Amino acid sequence: MSPETTLMPLAFLRPYWLLGLVAVFLFALLNYKTAKNKQHQSLIAAHLSKQLVSEPEKRFSFLFPFNLLAIIACIALSGPTWREHQQPVYEMQQAQVIALDLSYSMYATDAKPNRLTQAKYKAIDLIKNWQEGEKGLIAYAGDAFTITPLTRDGNAIISHIPHLSPDIMPVAGSRADLALEQAISGLENAGYQRGHIVFITDGIDPNSADKMIDRLKGSDWVVSILAMASKQGAAIKLTDGSLLKDQFGQIVIPTLDRQPLLNISRASSGLYVTANNRNTEIEQLSNFYSLNQAVKKETQQQGKNKLAIDDGYWLVFLLIPLFLLLFRKGLFYFLVLTLSLPLSAPKTQASIWKNDRQNAFQSYQEQDYAQANTLYERPMEKGSALYKNGQYQQALSQFEQATIEDPNNAAAFYNQGNSYAQLQDFDNAIAAYQQSLSLDPKLTIAQENIALLKKLKEQQQNSEQQQNSEQQQNSEQQQNSEQQQNSEQPEQEQQQEQQQEQISSQIEESETLNQEFENLPNWLKNMPDDPSILLRNKMRLEYQKRAQSNSGQQENNGVIW
Repeated sequence: MSPETTLMPLAFLRPYWLLGLVAVFLFALLNYKTAKNKQHQSLIAAHLSKQLVSEPEKRFSFLFPFNLLAIIACIALSGPTWREHQQPVYEMQQAQVIALDLSYSMYATDAKPNRLTQAKYKAIDLIKNWQEGEKGLIAYAGDAFTITPLTRDGNAIISHIPHLSPDIMPVAGSRADLALEQAISGLENAGYQRGHIVFITDGIDPNSADKMIDRLKGSDWVVSILAMASKQGAAIKLTDGSLLKDQFGQIVIPTLDRQPLLNISRASSGLYVTANNRNTEIEQLSNFYSLNQAVKKETQQQGKNKLAIDDGYWLVFLLIPLFLLLFRKGLFYFLVLTLSLPLSAPKTQASIWKNDRQNAFQSYQEQDYAQANTLYERPMEKGSALYKNGQYQQALSQFEQATIEDPNNAAAFYNQGNSYAQLQDFDNAIAAYQQSLSLDPKLTIAQENIALLKKLKEQQQNSEQQQNSEQQQNSEQQQNSEQQQNSEQPEQEQQQEQQQEQISSQIEESETLNQEFENLPNWLKNMPDDPSILLRNKMRLEYQKRAQSNSGQQENNGVIW
């Protein structure tokens, strides 16, 4: 369907070309004065000149079409327009949700430092790579909860991921089927009839897998799975340093069961990948659900997107006969001038009538960072385009050149720190941030990045220390567990009673939560809360509401790890 065209008052897209009419007028006036002067300077008497000399009409026949040609060309180049059409704006409606497994098996140490930490890194990388459409986050254990509803702001999701752990979940377990229902419900409430759901998990029990396959039959929901476990498995190291044991006192070593995961992904034409250190699985998941599966939706901005039509090309047909009259007069290059007229495409107009820096900025705004890098000349601008294009090493070289040209450029040092951080060179990144702060103390974001990088360095050092000690500790604890197998007796009924008491205590705790808050002094109420505590309280309240409305919700929550 072609866009609707409407009439508009006469306007000019490139009015500066109308100044050429002044030049044409001055040129014609100059020629007229010159011709008059030549007549006055004639050596023959005026009364004899009319009889003896005839004025060549050739001069007039040459100047008239030349001036007319120049006038029409100037008007055509100025871009006269009296029509406009509605330019519909389309956006690709695409929704993708991450379902993060927070069962206790995610504490297993076959990935360093454990599966959960690696899963969080993978989730963050995946959110960053999802540049199009809306994104959401579901966390699940014995029940599933929406951590972040669908949003285009990936940073809002990333800010919650570090605070997620099995310890804040209201009930232990691994109910992936409930996570699928929660994700589909969120997508449908947002108006989507199709979407991509990525489970980051170390396993799904066959019972939950069968329920998920039944739910996916005949639907357009695509489920992909990123498996975090290994075939050999590893012990589950809890936050207190102890190893998780089953009801018989044996150390639990969860291993990867691929078949249920494969069945789920195949049932929905999804993708099954396993975690690796090269991050190739993130690239696969990022590119798997492409815009081919997205829905093209027209936005409600018709009044704000009107495009004027350049009607100057109609005047080209008037130039053709005039040009033919002048072709033998050596004015061939006027053809080049008329053919340089931009006809209709806005991008072509921009490339001709804008300088390189303006075109580079336009390419940058359109996220064509490679083209912007080619057109930009200044190191800071080239570095920004390279950084946005993911070429961090090349960007770093440009930012270093910018600091050489201007040693007092705080922004250049700050961008240099960002490039180092992306290259995992934390020491140099911190040094660059500190240099930018020394030049501009108001650059508080640099201070925040320094604090963040110091935490990441500390985590790296801790993980390296754990790698050296965990293997020895696991072997020692396994030997101790073998000695305790004969002495420890199963107490399954007692464990069930403890779980019931835990649920009751959670309900009592929520009932007194508001009263305790009212009793706090005002200065303490205004103190910022721990995000993990806020998430825990939010999920507990939601779980209690579900438990009251559905008494069977607390039953059959899967294996607790």
